[in-house]
Formats: sequence, structure tokens, C-alpha cells
Amino acid sequence: MAVTERAAQSFADLVDVDPAEFRIHGSVYTDPDVFDAEMDRIFARSWVYVAHVSELPAPGDYKTVMIGLQPIIITRHEDGNIYALYNRCRHRGAVVCRQERGHSNFFRCRYHNWVYANNGDLIGMSQATGYPDDFDRSEYGLVRVPRLTNYRGLLFINLADEGPSLDEHLAPVRKYIDYWFGRSPIEGIDLLVPPHRYEYPGNWKLQAENGYDGYHGNYVHLSWQRVLQLSKESTVDEVQRYRQEGCARGMVNGHGLLERPGSLNPAASWTARMMGRYPEYAGAMKQRFSEQELVEISARRNIFVFPNLYLFDTHIRVIVPKATDKTEVQLYVYALKGIPDKINEGRYRGHERFYGPAGFGAPDDIEVFTEVQTGVHAKGNVWNLINRGQHRERRENGEWVGHTTDEAPQRSLYRHWRQVMEDHPESIPGR
Repeated sequence: MAVTERAAQSFADLVDVDPAEFRIHGSVYTDPDVFDAEMDRIFARSWVYVAHVSELPAPGDYKTVMIGLQPIIITRHEDGNIYALYNRCRHRGAVVCRQERGHSNFFRCRYHNWVYANNGDLIGMSQATGYPDDFDRSEYGLVRVPRLTNYRGLLFINLADEGPSLDEHLAPVRKYIDYWFGRSPIEGIDLLVPPHRYEYPGNWKLQAENGYDGYHGNYVHLSWQRVLQLSKESTVDEVQRYRQEGCARGMVNGHGLLERPGSLNPAASWTARMMGRYPEYAGAMKQRFSEQELVEISARRNIFVFPNLYLFDTHIRVIVPKATDKTEVQLYVYALKGIPDKINEGRYRGHERFYGPAGFGAPDDIEVFTEVQTGVHAKGNVWNLINRGQHRERRENGEWVGHTTDEAPQRSLYRHWRQVMEDHPESIPGR
């Protein structure tokens, strides 16, 4: 039902933080008013991931993205700097760049032939005599996004002039991002483009909730476990025992992760196994990191950076909301820099097998997202429970930590969602 049809006083009322039964109202997935408010209060006011610097290696390289429903160009200018520009002609509002990515020194509006440099400057106007001699072109360039910041090659933009810095936003999750980079002995990655992508007929938060969900794998991905057993790579029992290890972590600012424990035992750790097979990799890693750092780096983590970014072992996952019930997901496979090519090749093949378009994992998840989006329209009960493990989670260094199957990170997502969506009744559309 629409927000305007219920008794809630604020969008925040859609999240019930009862200490015994944390729950969310089904309309967070279905209500167009909620979606519109998210585009304004979350995507237009938060630090949103847009690109990695490896996608823009040379002057003239560009990429177009959507921040919520707003079109943006990310471009590298001849001065070497990267700019984020609203993809909207200053004349009549047409997009000036229609390609997803490419190389150009300028952007030309197809409608009336206004031309912009790739730093946004207006450099040409067709039939310019139609404007007065004192028309100041410097005032009519493409508008730059208020804030663009780089963290270790990850580019984030914020469409709001004011608010927390990127450092403040990332602070709770930063050390885990650093460990994620640490699997490269020079702590760098290169994205392989273009990404592979999929759409599903459901809300964007379903993907946000699922990437660090340790509860569903034994059921949604059981067919994958049976394939591993048939191929004698592992048994179903072994996979399910492994899935009980580790923890789920929720953090302030909406971040969270699913973690499998690190180890220097090659039988229990991909990083240790690769170090055992490739002495040059082992040498580079031991020269760069201490033994304790290597243990942390070797942990397997699915890291969610609110509101739209996941960092996985094999890929960067970007969530692109398109409508209340339509979401695009982009998966950017990446190379770890400074490691033997064969290690990266193995990572690519592993990614294709589970996450790729013909893989075992993504199709399972898409089907479940569709089922949830359908089910939440039922009115017999309008609340979804995300209280698994709520009674046993603990606070450690400002984090909520639970069993690997607990919903600690999902609760962190919705605590922050509630905070940024909270508003007075008169601000709700239609009131």
C-alpha cells in the first residue's frame, strides 16, 4: 500500500527496531513513494560508488552512470584529473553522452549541437549569433557534481554539497576494504570491462540484503553443492560445515559483511594455497605484510559499502536501482595486480562458474528476489522479520557481530536506512 494510505507518521516507521523482533514493513520494497524518497535521501545525499580509476586510464576516457535516477558522466580530462559531470545539456536538457563508456575529448549534444570539453566547459555553440555578444559561455558548462573523492582507486561521488566526508562514511568499514586490497602484494586491482550484468524484477534492497546473507546458501544454492559432490570436489556436508564458520558483521553507516575466517593453512585458505603454489607470490606477500596481517587478508569477506557497492573475492558488484520493482546489477571482474597471471586466470574461471551469466549462483538469487517481490504484496502479514540472531549478537569495537547465518548486517543496513529516511509527516509525498 502507498505510504499515504497507512497510519505511519514517517518513512522511518517502516523499520521496527524492537529489541526482541527487528522487522521491516513490506512496503519498503513496493511503495513508489518510498522509492522516490530513497532516490532523494539516500542516493542524492550519500557517498555512492561510481567507478574504479582503472576504467579511465587515459585522458579522454569516460564512463556514464546513474546515481539513483540522475545521469552522470565520469571522465578523465587532458589535465589528468577525473571529473564527475551531470549528463544534461545546459540548453534544453538532453543527455550529451549516450554511450556507457568510450574515449572522446568532447561531448556534443545531438539536439542543438552544443559542445562541451570533457571537464564540462562549454566550447562550442551552433549558430552562435542567436545569442548576444556578451553571452558568457563560462557560465554554461556542464554542471560538476559537488563532491568526487578517490579511496585507493575506488571513486565515490556525493550529489550533496554538505554532509559527512567520504573518510567519515567509510571509517567503520575501511580496515576491511584495506584487507580486501591486500591480496595483491602491491594492494592494487585492474577492472576488466565491460561488466556482465543482470536485471531482476525486484527492489534494489533485495540485492543489498542478500550479498552478505549467510543463511540462504544451503537452500538456494543446494544444487551447486550437489554438483561439487558429483564432481568429487567436495561433499555437500563439507560445504555446509564450511558455511557455519566465521561471522556476520554489521556496522554503523549501513555497512556490513559476511566473513569466513582467515588462516595460513593452505587447506583452509585460498591466499595461503596460492602462496604455497607460487613461491614468488609468497615472497612478495611476506615482504609486504606481517604474519597477522596475512591472516586477516586471507579471510574471505563479502563487504557491503552502503548504499550500492559490494566487494567480493572475484568481482566488484554495483547495485543500480531503476524502479520500485526493477534493479540492474553490474559485476566487474578484476585482476589482482602484482601476482602471477595463472592465479588471476583461476580467479576468472571460478567467477564464471558461480557468478557468471551461465553460473550456478546468480540465477538462483534472481529467482528468489522475484519470489520475494511477489510475496510482499500479500496483505495477510505486512512485516518481514530480520531478527535472526538478534538475541545472541554481541558488540565488538562498535560492530554488531553474530553467527555466520545471523542477520546482523541486514539490521545495520536498516538502522541506517531508518536514520536517513526519517522525516516529518509533512515531508512525505501526498501529505
